[in-house]
Amino acid sequence: MFIRVAAIILLILCGAFCGLNSSEKLKKRGDICCEIVKMLRLCEHSIRVCEADVYGIVLKLKSAGFLGLTFLNELPENYDENTDFHSNWKSAVMNCHTFSTEERNLLIEVGTSLGTSDTEGQIKDLVLYQARAQELYEIRIAEYRVKGRLYRSLGLLSGIIVGIIAI
Repeated sequence: MFIRVAAIILLILCGAFCGLNSSEKLKKRGDICCEIVKMLRLCEHSIRVCEADVYGIVLKLKSAGFLGLTFLNELPENYDENTDFHSNWKSAVMNCHTFSTEERNLLIEVGTSLGTSDTEGQIKDLVLYQARAQELYEIRIAEYRVKGRLYRSLGLLSGIIVGIIAI
């Protein structure tokens, strides 16, 4: 009898933890979008104030320590005539599997536009990308508010249902 009760409690907890895990994945997607917005602001600042080139921007981004943007670690920090910065950016973003399709497309567009026009053109592009990233962030937060609660509730309820069926 004791083993059966313990198994039912473990089933309920398992369902609850599955729901919490799914909810946490949604929250991480929002956190990544927030880091993208911060990254774009830092890029804009680097171009506007420091007039940095793409390699200077990469150095600043790496030193900023964006934990969710691991693709930055794969980017070159110095100019090399044998490598193309834009293709390196694109392959680094494509190799990072933590992004959704929208985030990945936005980051690829950012990488292809960096260093391709004058300072004012780059700043205008980055402002547009910031607006898109902010919109994406707000969508992710709204998703988390609605679906996060749903996932937590469904996880707990499914654990309870499986526990009742096991009785």
